[in-house]
Amino acid sequence: MAFIIYGAILLLTLILQTTLFPAFPFLGVYPDLIVVIVIIFAIFNGPVFGAKFGLLAGLLLDILTGQLIGLGALTKMTAGIASGFVGQRFFKENYLIAFSSVLVMSFADQLLYLIGMFIFGLSVSWTVAFTKIVVPVSIYNAIIGIIIYRRLYYFNLKIQYWDELAKRTG
Repeated sequence: MAFIIYGAILLLTLILQTTLFPAFPFLGVYPDLIVVIVIIFAIFNGPVFGAKFGLLAGLLLDILTGQLIGLGALTKMTAGIASGFVGQRFFKENYLIAFSSVLVMSFADQLLYLIGMFIFGLSVSWTVAFTKIVVPVSIYNAIIGIIIYRRLYYFNLKIQYWDELAKRTG
């Protein structure tokens, strides 16, 4: 049951990420809603869930965008694992933890992607990438993350309740 709901959330997020958000950039960038969702759900559900959800989300995004297939999966999986460990160590209800996690993990996700691009031989202007992409996207992601965090927290509790109910009733 939970697998279907998380899958639907992921598909909706992928649609928004690839269609709606690029049409409305803010300060020349648009948020990486996929990594925001991966980070938040990993905080709620732990590092194993974060790894699986991040890997799937990143791979689907790589396939849809056709860019360096597998690199996004690796970076999103890494962000999911790290965020899952954060969720195990701190109170999930703390908004400062949510904001900080999304900010830091988004930054790490963007940085790892740039390093991957460099490794694969693509030219990367590090100064421009940091000032025009990495920092603005990370801040944008953190703002969106804090806006949706509370709703997703309660929605995740409902998903877990429905999943437990489905397991018990067969």
